[in-house]
Amino acid sequence: MASERRTTLAVFAVLAALSSTVTGCTSAPPNPPAQRNAAAPRVGAVPMLDNTRDQRLPIEKYLISPQENARIEGARSALMTSCMKRFGFDFRPATPDYRQKWNQTAHRYDPTDAALAAARGYHGSQRGTQNESHPSRTPLTPGMEAVLGHGLNAPTPPGAATPPADGKYHGIPIPKGGCMGEAEGKLTAGGGIIQDSTTAIDINFNDYVRSMADTRLKAAFAAWSACMKAKGFSYPTPEAAVKDPAWNSPKPSKHELATASADVACKRKNNVVGTWFAVEAAYEERDIQTDIKKMTRIRHSIDIAVRNAAAVGSAG
Repeated sequence: MASERRTTLAVFAVLAALSSTVTGCTSAPPNPPAQRNAAAPRVGAVPMLDNTRDQRLPIEKYLISPQENARIEGARSALMTSCMKRFGFDFRPATPDYRQKWNQTAHRYDPTDAALAAARGYHGSQRGTQNESHPSRTPLTPGMEAVLGHGLNAPTPPGAATPPADGKYHGIPIPKGGCMGEAEGKLTAGGGIIQDSTTAIDINFNDYVRSMADTRLKAAFAAWSACMKAKGFSYPTPEAAVKDPAWNSPKPSKHELATASADVACKRKNNVVGTWFAVEAAYEERDIQTDIKKMTRIRHSIDIAVRNAAAVGSAG
């Protein structure tokens, strides 16, 4: 997916999304958790984990990784630049910044880093959790906007420049969806996808929600809560601590830093992160296996797009 289509599931992003009816990788919310497979899945051995930086949840195989996304976006930018050049435009599209290659799991259950919690509380890393974009190097003129287009099957925003009635610019046919559409068409040729599947997005977010209702994780949360209370902080769950409105400030207070530090310590004492990871992974694995044929097709479609992107790089 393009940077605007992706989300790194740092816990702060997750909880912000869930608090507004669970947002997906795009701005549209995924489907609400279904009631299928009402019985809790079997959980194997629970690992002892202080953090999940080196862990991967099962659903990540079926989501476009930051590295794959970087390849796709690099190829997309090159294709749009080449297309615009045919029309006489020197155009360099905005390019997402993928210096932060966090996977879906790395910061899912934050805070888990004692040093960061002591320094930043619940404000997270100063580096942020979202991919940033470099500004486009070329301001768009109406002619450039008409040729660039808005992608395949994308509606034209109100007030945006549109192609001439004959679909040409200075006698040269404008591709469907403009140069943006041409780039997307080449990357998706043969069945590739450059956006995460809604099925994978739903599993990614909904099983996070389901995991918190699981009795095994509730028991870990209860132990965490008792630990926090003994340290002078009263929260029923880690989610409640993260979402405390008292943290809505430009900088963390001393109280916030102390709370976050206690949060990390209590998670470690009660292996909350290991339990959470194991429980959520069990829900994901069950949902994946329930529809494994579809999930396999999703992975295949991602691979096609990555190969198409690599072909663009080889030809460049």
